[in-house]
Amino acid sequence: MSAPLPHEQRAAGALATDKPMFFAPSTFKLVAMSLATFGLYTLYWFWRNWQAIQRETGEPLWPWARALFCLLWSFACFARLSDMTRGRRRELAFPVALLGIVFAVLNLAGRLDNAGSLLALFSVVPLLPVNALLRQYHRDERIDSTRLDRLTVWHILILLFGGGLLAMGLLLMLVGEVSVPLPGAR
Repeated sequence: MSAPLPHEQRAAGALATDKPMFFAPSTFKLVAMSLATFGLYTLYWFWRNWQAIQRETGEPLWPWARALFCLLWSFACFARLSDMTRGRRRELAFPVALLGIVFAVLNLAGRLDNAGSLLALFSVVPLLPVNALLRQYHRDERIDSTRLDRLTVWHILILLFGGGLLAMGLLLMLVGEVSVPLPGAR
């Protein structure tokens, strides 16, 4: 029995195949990082997948711009990822248009001045069926994507800091305004 390949060689081997490698972290990592970064990880998810689409099609897509304006480009991203992974009975669980609309509505809910703005925290939900499709594609094509599931020290620090901020913010919203009397103040 041969020794397992080092991580770098496994990653290079996965990328050296003729099959596309998409950005599809575990569901836990995608949801937790999206919540802890207040949606910035969602932009990262779009950026990485637009890079994969550009790598596969050769088109000059400007992945950073499409990620930045993901509200407009989510429909196209979901459709392209769905088309690129089609086959072997792999289908997206929901229509692309529905996922795009839900993504847009949840993101725009963040602009509300009331508790409805909390709906924006759920803007990662429309990404979950697409991410699951990409993960199934990786499994079917035997593409090693385990490195995408790992939590590095940076991920853990972001989860602790961002998760703490999120928890404090939610607690303050539930409790209401908190006033702390200062010493010497009347």
